[in-house]
Amino acid sequence: MNPEAAWIPIAVLAAPLAFALPVLIAPPRARKALWIAGAATTLAFAIVQARAVVGAGAISALGDEVRADGLAAVMALLIAFLALVCSVYALAYLPGRHPREPERGERLERRMPAFTALFMVLEFTLLWVVMTNNIVLLWVALEATTLASALLVSFYWDARALEAGYKYLLLLTVGITSALFGCVLLYAAAAPHLGSESALLISNLERVADRIPPNLAITACLLLLVGFGTKAGLVPFHPWVADAHAEAPAVMSAFLSSVIIKVPFVGMLRVWSVFGAREPALNELLMWLGVATMVVGAALAVSQDDLKRLHAYSSVSQVGYIAAAMGLGPPLGTYAAVFFIVSHALTKGLLFLSTGAVVYATPEIRSLAALGGLRRRMPVTAAFALVGALSLAGMPPFSGFVAKLQVVLAAAEGRAWIVLGIAVAVSLVTMAYMTSMVQRVFRGVPHSSAATLAEVREVPAAMLLGMGLLAAAVLMLGVRPQWLDPLIGLAAGR
Repeated sequence: MNPEAAWIPIAVLAAPLAFALPVLIAPPRARKALWIAGAATTLAFAIVQARAVVGAGAISALGDEVRADGLAAVMALLIAFLALVCSVYALAYLPGRHPREPERGERLERRMPAFTALFMVLEFTLLWVVMTNNIVLLWVALEATTLASALLVSFYWDARALEAGYKYLLLLTVGITSALFGCVLLYAAAAPHLGSESALLISNLERVADRIPPNLAITACLLLLVGFGTKAGLVPFHPWVADAHAEAPAVMSAFLSSVIIKVPFVGMLRVWSVFGAREPALNELLMWLGVATMVVGAALAVSQDDLKRLHAYSSVSQVGYIAAAMGLGPPLGTYAAVFFIVSHALTKGLLFLSTGAVVYATPEIRSLAALGGLRRRMPVTAAFALVGALSLAGMPPFSGFVAKLQVVLAAAEGRAWIVLGIAVAVSLVTMAYMTSMVQRVFRGVPHSSAATLAEVREVPAAMLLGMGLLAAAVLMLGVRPQWLDPLIGLAAGR
């Protein structure tokens, strides 16, 4: 423990909340500056926290209710970085245009204060999920992320956005209720051995895991798997994913796919690290659920014509790798899962922001059949989209190659040859539909009218900067994956 650094996790949590009210009441120009400042401040504290954790171990605060260990530190760093990238990108992207409601700009501008404030509240709730050490507050924080993000998903406030927001809120709230039962069951099982207050702390579960009846532990873990799996978009709990990604603003789609569907894995990793080795059936179930998610997500992505839905179902497929790696167990499987979370967050954020650039530059065209030939008009966006596509497909020298290689190595170490074969096959399918997407959108024969193409221009500098930051991170993590090894090693228990 590092008691002298107890202020750092508090600062990480407080930073986005401290800026939420100012951005709500500030005038437009000051609001944008405050949004960037809040995101940058949070990232700075997250970097300080990561360095402190690597140097002196886990940091505990508020009576161990808040705990920053290796897993919390790397996730906080990821959340803060993506929040900053999205805020920079949003400077030019929002409020944007919309063909179904040409006059909406003024109305959306009036809702921008609420959007920016809610985005910062959402960042706080995500940081709370990864840093809380309280089993019940873990569920509360995760539900808070759903409530905050549902309003941002339906920001455009038209029929399709409202329907997507409603489905998102309803399905996730119903699904995550299962996790509440699992959290309460774990608390009730641990309380007789630890006392009512100590039993709430996740870090104390390891001390009494052997005294919790196996049937009770398995039931609690299954309930958590249903609840957290719904939030993560695992098959068969994934029906909300496509609508939410398709109708949300690009910055929200990027944040949704990058970190919102990743934070449930933090809760799963914490619980599975305690009970997975004791109950091998739990690891095996998670592994095969991940395999099924890989296959189903890839099959759905291949059949999509809508650009954002293709990326949404691709996200479903890729989180299957995370679940399968977790099921392979520590240390290599857990390490592969955490690295894959980071790599996919950066890669899919880049792909959704590049898709947002296409939607911004064209008259809201998302159909692959209608797009084509944008490389000449949008060369920088095309280059960034290619980086994201190659990384997602697992091509060197990008981070996606290292991430998938680690999953394959973990499967080989565990002699899970079927998992290894399916992981490689799905990666080849991913390569096929991602390279096809880049070809059809940026290099193919234009399908839009000449008048429409003549209006297409490269997107503003703020959007290019946001994409450039992610592209640089994807490349750097692929070339020097050891850069995050101290943090991810701690997260994996090495």
